[in-house]
Formats: sequence, structure tokens, C-alpha cells
Amino acid sequence: MQRLTKIGVGVGVGVAALVAVIVIVVVATSGGGDTDAFDKDGPWNNIRLPANILAERYDMQLDINWENMTYSGIQEVTMTVTAETKYFLIHTRGLTLDKTKTKLFNNGTELTVKRSFMDTEAVAELKHDFYVVESEKVVGAGQYKMSIPFAGSVNTARLTGMYRSAYDRGDKKIYQISTDFEPVDARSAFPCFDEPAQKAIWETTITVTFPATIDTAEYNIVSNMPLKDDGETKTATTVSAAFKESVPMSTYLVCFAVSDFASTTGTYTRADGTTVALRVMTRREQTFVDSAAYAIKVTPLILKKYEDFYKVNYPLPKLDQIALPEFNSGAMENWGLIIYRESSLLFNAVTSSKNEKQRVCAVIAHEIAHQWFGNIVTMAWWNDLWLNEGFASFVEYYGIDAAEPDWKILDFFYPDEMTTAMNFDSSPSSHPISVSVESPEELSGLFDTISYKKGASINWMMQKFMGEDAFKAGLAAYIKEFQWGNAAMVDLFDALQTANTDDSVNVTEVMLTWTMQMGFPYVDVVLETAKDESVTKIKLTQARFLKGDALPDDISEYGYKWHIPFTYMKEGLAESAVTWLKPNQAETVVEEAGVVTWVKGNAKGNYYYITNYEASVWGELSRQLTAGNITSATDKTSLFYDAFSLAKIGKVQYSTALDLTLYAVNETEYVVLSRVLSGVLFAGNSIEEDETATAKYWAYVTAMLKPRVDEVGWTVKVDESFTTPKLRDMVIRNYCKGVHNATNPVVLEALQKFDTFAADPSQANKAAIADVFVSVMRTAIIYDDENNSRWEVMSTLLQASDWEADQKIYIAALARTSNETLLRKMVTESFKEGVKAGCWRYLYYVHYQGKNYDLGWELLKENWDVYAEKYNTTSFTMGYLTEMPDVFNTQEKYDEVKAFFDSIADNIGTGLKASIEALTKIKSNIKWRANNAETVKSWFNALP
Repeated sequence: MQRLTKIGVGVGVGVAALVAVIVIVVVATSGGGDTDAFDKDGPWNNIRLPANILAERYDMQLDINWENMTYSGIQEVTMTVTAETKYFLIHTRGLTLDKTKTKLFNNGTELTVKRSFMDTEAVAELKHDFYVVESEKVVGAGQYKMSIPFAGSVNTARLTGMYRSAYDRGDKKIYQISTDFEPVDARSAFPCFDEPAQKAIWETTITVTFPATIDTAEYNIVSNMPLKDDGETKTATTVSAAFKESVPMSTYLVCFAVSDFASTTGTYTRADGTTVALRVMTRREQTFVDSAAYAIKVTPLILKKYEDFYKVNYPLPKLDQIALPEFNSGAMENWGLIIYRESSLLFNAVTSSKNEKQRVCAVIAHEIAHQWFGNIVTMAWWNDLWLNEGFASFVEYYGIDAAEPDWKILDFFYPDEMTTAMNFDSSPSSHPISVSVESPEELSGLFDTISYKKGASINWMMQKFMGEDAFKAGLAAYIKEFQWGNAAMVDLFDALQTANTDDSVNVTEVMLTWTMQMGFPYVDVVLETAKDESVTKIKLTQARFLKGDALPDDISEYGYKWHIPFTYMKEGLAESAVTWLKPNQAETVVEEAGVVTWVKGNAKGNYYYITNYEASVWGELSRQLTAGNITSATDKTSLFYDAFSLAKIGKVQYSTALDLTLYAVNETEYVVLSRVLSGVLFAGNSIEEDETATAKYWAYVTAMLKPRVDEVGWTVKVDESFTTPKLRDMVIRNYCKGVHNATNPVVLEALQKFDTFAADPSQANKAAIADVFVSVMRTAIIYDDENNSRWEVMSTLLQASDWEADQKIYIAALARTSNETLLRKMVTESFKEGVKAGCWRYLYYVHYQGKNYDLGWELLKENWDVYAEKYNTTSFTMGYLTEMPDVFNTQEKYDEVKAFFDSIADNIGTGLKASIEALTKIKSNIKWRANNAETVKSWFNALP
């Protein structure tokens, strides 16, 4: 699954609405024994399915009424029983079940059912979603079949389970039905063994009955597998589809979709001549059909790369990818039918930006990577979700590189994955990669930065210290051994250890210190040169890197010590060999011949830790930057990240970190300058109450950026590098914001470009500003007139847009108005049906993009019940909303936020984890302010 982008136009990841709560209706009872007391120790008391019953096969018939958005069906599940039982448990939520027609069979012989009941009938407070079929007699091991008639409603309020999505075609609403089941929403659509280890074969027949006003010739039904021969039947009012038997798969990967979409087709052909049929499905409007071409182009390249990487072929005969106008996350990796938000799959070759192209390629690469890690081999339980998401987030870089080698995307791994992971993982309220979870709310909370980006980072780290060949050999062996089945984290580590060629390193022992405890270390480096200058000792010690104070129950069996692969670069040496710091060693020493005055740790940013130095070495590193002797973009990026991170926790003076940035006026690399800018902006934005220091701060930022603004300009040049458009947008956007001058030539140019586009928002005019679209839109609102004329024009552009990527840019720009009435209007109108790009985004952008923190917090509190109703239960959107107060930095605000979260404890659902993180972050902000604010003010005030 790809998470939604929270801010702006890019990354990932993610976010959903909830399953509708349909009251369970007891249609009838089976009679005889229903009044008997329930077994107080019955297996329904455990949230997990009993281990002695395994699903082997589902034969499901589903009949959908399009007009009423209701359905009925029969689920027949074939099971293997390994130990005697009289209870057959299956998951179901919100469905109407016919108890009188629920049946059990053993080898074709019908068994007597004593009774069927929901777990809540036995224990009222249970929320385990179990439908229990109790046999009259205890049955032994063998093969059994259970047949359950069921009925339900297509979800029309939220985007989970089996749900309806829509878009406008002229003045007509066009509807689709599709599914989104991860992690535990398959049970809301049909009865099933809804746990990842319950992999089974599926054979499905779906019939949709349409009203007479709809032309059934235009509609089709797709699912995980291809249609059977002659599997599609159409009448004037029905479409029926029978699908081929599937490969074994977990319930969260089951998928189908009903739409009138158009298809763009292609083929992936292997060297041996075997093929995979490719199809991208979109709205029928020509702009959307044309925008499928990029996905069809890159998909074969990515498949080929992964087949080589994993040494296992993609096993299905087809791969469909469908772009929906409404979807709860970025994308979902369903076997053979990957579902995307439109902005995650479609690229308009004329009007889309390079950033959009990268985003689309990344999401496609991520989801296809799951067809191996997640689908062929599935985690045994959700505690190892990172085996799915961490590996997909890691391998996607190789998929992107195969599709777009000129991008040199591997250089982006450190700044985009590792630093984001460490930002989150440095909090006292982080969590280990592998963590115990049980409830649906806990499961949804795992779809976070740790599972995705820390998971990716430690995979990158393993590859680097093992070597690429050994690492890939271990992965191939792992997939071969566990294909079609399930595996745990230690299974992966054991396979990698078997392939490991370094006898001094035990992969499992090393990696348990990175997966079973949260956080990460920093390494202190001390240089000690002998009196005769013959040798320099590099003394290394480790400690936990932590922002704020550890929580009272924060205990690790590993004592927050790690096996650390330490490398360094220095003058004349790009990367040293690995030196291992071990948990039981107080100090590790490396020797270099002669006098060494500086080293830069974690060469090339390959490993998941931070490096600290003596004050004299920090000073020397600053001089080396200025002299141009540190040339690797990743080394420079990681140096800045380390300096500002250490300054935040008081291990380095903030002035030391800021001093490093003095050279940046000459920095031309996007990835480096973006990291420098991030550090400076954080510091400057934290002292805005000091008007003098703030004025100096913005003058410093604009002076730093002006040479790059002049260099890249507004005009796209022939043969620009992949990063130049990114650099152009970043420097122009921040320069315009920082000059605070409506008559500045760069600002005037941005305003002129907006006015030209607004007067005629044609494809040609959009193409002219595609890569600076964000800069132009945001600048237009920042420098709007007193009548808010551009805001009104942009609001109209938003309502007229059917392109989601543009909609998000408009919303983020509109949120920058200083007019509180308009901001309130944005949030109020976001609750209307058919709102563009998702209701939650308006408040989130008003809060963060516009820096309207008090207003955003006020509106969140006022509308909490509305957001909770729309997004709670199994949606990680609630986490995005609940984290909003994490910007506050006073004790008064901390007390206010805590009191509010305490007051809604029964209605916080999947926002619980984010609420704890937000409170922890506020404490960290308070500490930062007390320790660093005056130093930062003094540094900016001292500037000329």
C-alpha cells in the first residue's frame, strides 16, 4: 500500500475513510440448543482465529444491485481442520447472515449445526468480528466446507471495504464500485478468514444488475484473475463475470472493480517469449486515456528489473492497474489488479510536472514490488508489516532506476527515506519495526514512517554491509522457500545469513538490534594523533539519539545499543572499510597513518545513524565544505542532517550547525541545498516572535537562494538534468515567499504567469508553467490584493479541475491566504458532497501550509465528530489530523491539547497513536525553545 501525500504535491503516503457500520441482523436462528449457555472459554474470546482451522479455498458468488447499492452472496469456504473441534470461526463485520441456511459439510456429507452466533451474542463487549458455527458434535481432523449466505450494502459514505466512488461527467454522476481491504476490511464485504496467514485459492463469480437507464455494454467487471473462457455475460440489465481460479492469497489482497472505464493495453514479453498482459484502466475522457501511456511504458521495465532482482518471475498471466477518482490511500497492491488514486498512476505528458512524473513512477514501482514481497511471500502477522512495506519502499528505487536511469534516483534514497525515518524514530514515542499488535486500530497505526521508511532504510543498510550480490542471493532463497506461504522476520534474516559471505558478521544478530528496539544511535568520533604524528586513532563510541526525554516504560532488552557498521570518508579516501561497533564494547578504535584532522562519518549516507565530532573537527568540516573538498552530494546532505539533528538535542551548538550553511550560497546541488534550506527554515520559523531576527533570517535565506534563482531562471533549458526543475521550483518558491516585496521582479514574474494562466487555463498555458506551478500558485496567494481577487479566481480553478494533482496544489496555495474568513470558508465547504481531493486535506493544509496553527487547532476541535465519523476505525487519515497540534511549543498548549485528547478518548480510534506522538512532540518543542531559541536569535541578529 502506498500512503497518501500529506503536504504539497508529493510523497506518500496516504489516507482513508472507514467501514460503514451496518447493524448485524439475525435473519433466523437454527433452532435447538440456542438457549444453551455459551462456553465461557470459547475460542471467540481470543482476537486471533484458532490455529487448528486453515482456509484452503473460497468459492464465492456475489450479486450486486447497482441502483440500490446492495448485494447478496454465498460464500463457500473449504477448510482443513488439524485438531478436533466443534467451533468454526470466520470473520464478518456489518453483514446480514442467514443462520438457518449456514451449513457445514465433511467430505460431501452435511453435518448438524447446533447453532450459529456472533461473538457479541456470547460476550457482549467483544469486538473480534467472529461468526461462530457450532457443530452438534466434536469433529476430528480432516477437510470441511462451510456455506454461508450473506447480504450487505456497498459503502457509499466511506472509502473502505466494498465501496462506491464517483466523478462528474458533465452534469452527470458516474459511479464505480471497487474494494479496499487492507488490513481487515475484507470481512466487511463477505465472510472470510481475515488474517494474512490464511492464504487460500479464490474462485469468484460476480453479477451486477443495473437499472434500465444504464448501457451495460459500457461496463465491465475486473478482479485479481482473468475471466474464464466465455466468462463474461451481458444482458440489457446485467453484467456477469466468472473469474479463473486464483493463486493462494490473503484476504486483504482480494479485489474487484465495476466501472465503465476505458483500457489502455500493453504486453510484457520475457526473453523466453512468455508474456504478461498489461492493462491500465481510466475514465473514458481522452485526457485520462492518454495519461495512461506512461504507466504502460514503465511497467514492463519495472517487471523485468524485479524478476532479475528477486530471481522469481511474476506469476500471474495479467497485471491490471486501475486509476480511481476516489481511493483511500495512494495505491493498493492487490494481486493482478492494483488500484491507485488517479494522481498516483496517471501522468499527462503535456501538463504534468517532473515531480508528478517521479511520484507516478515511484508508486507504480512500489506496488509492483509488492507482488513479490507481500503477495508471493506474505508476513505471517501484521507485527512484521515492514516485510511488506519496508521492502517495497526499498526496492521501488531499483524499479524507478530501471524505468528512468537518467534520474539517478538512488542518490535520493538517503534524503528521502533515511532522514524522514530518523526524524520520526528519534521521538520517545516511536516504536520498534517489529511490534506486537492485535486490534484493527493498532493494525492501522502500523502503516507509518517506521514500517515504510525505516524498514526501507535497514534493508538498504543490510545490502550495503552484506554486498549486493550476497543480499540478492539471500532474498531469492527466501522467496523461493516461502513462496505462496507466509514468513516471519527471522526467516528473512536466516536466509540472508545463509547467503552472507562475511564470517565475522551474523546478520540475524546484527539486525535484531535494529528491529526489536526503537530508535537509532549516534556515534561520537574523537581524533587522537600520536605525538610523533605517525598515526591517528579514530575513537568511536555509541549512544542513543533521542529528542526529548524517554518515557517511563521505555525499556529495551538490547539496552539501546546496536551493531553499527561504521564507515568514514576523509581527504583522499571516498569510503573506508566497515568497522563494527558492538553493543558490549565501550569504545572501538580505528587507526589511520599520519595526521588526520577530519573525517566525515557514515560515508555516502549508507547507514542508519548520525555522527558527532569534536568542536575542532566540526570547524574543519566547515572549512572543507567551503573549500569544495567534500564533493559527494550524499555526504554533504548527511553532514547537514547530522549537524542540525545534534543541535536540536544539545549535542552540538546551534551556531555550529548554522555556520555550516554559510557556504551554501555557492551550492548548486538540489538534494544538498534542500537539506540546508530545511535546517535553516526550521530554525528561523521557530523564532518568529523576534521581528528583528526574523527579518535577518529571511534576508539570509533569500541571499542564499538568489544565485540559484538567477542561474536556473524561469525558462526550461534543453537537456536539463532531472533535478533542475526541482531546484527551480524550490528556490523560486522560497525566494518569493522570503523577499516580502510585491514589486520584486521575481515575484512580479510569478504573478504575471498566474494571471496569464488564470485568464486561459488551457493545456498550452499549463504546460508553460508545469514545473513551477506550485511556485506560481503559492506566490499568487501570498501577494494577493486586498480584495482577495486571485484567491477567488483560484477557487474557481479548483472547482473546475478534474485533475487531482492540480487540485492538491490549488488547495495548498489557497490555504496561504491571510484572510481568516476565507480559511474558515475552505474548511466549512470541505464537508460538502463531491469536494475535490478529500475533505481532510483542506483543514490539514490550512493548518500546516498556511501556518494557521491556532485556527487549524480550533477548527479541528470544533469539527472533531465530523472527521471521526468520516475517517475513524481503520483509517490512517485520522493520524494525520490528530498530529496537527505537534507544532505547539508552550506548556499551556500542551495542557490544552492533552485535555482535549483525554476528553475524546472514546472517539479517537486510529488517531490514538498520533495523539501520543503529538503530545511528545510538543514536549520536545518546549525543550528546544528553552535550550536553543536565544542562540538562534543571536546568530541571525549577528548577520550583517
